[in-house]
Amino acid sequence: MELFSTSEFDKDYKKSSKEDIKRINMIIEQLKSGILVGKPLRHIKNTFSARVGNKRLVYAIDGNKLTLLLFKSREGVYDYLR
Repeated sequence: MELFSTSEFDKDYKKSSKEDIKRINMIIEQLKSGILVGKPLRHIKNTFSARVGNKRLVYAIDGNKLTLLLFKSREGVYDYLR
């Protein structure tokens, strides 16, 4: 699976704690191996949200392409997606 990330995700990732980065990397490895993590978002097709501590990792899957979209607090994610 090809891995891509948005500039918004990259900014959020760089600001994250070491523990959150470790958890994110574990989720990415699971996703690369084909294991879906988290819940699908209702209003956006093929987009999922996985909980990491008190934040959410939002990603999209399109065929063989995995795109990391956001890593923000729950409120921040849903405000951003509106």
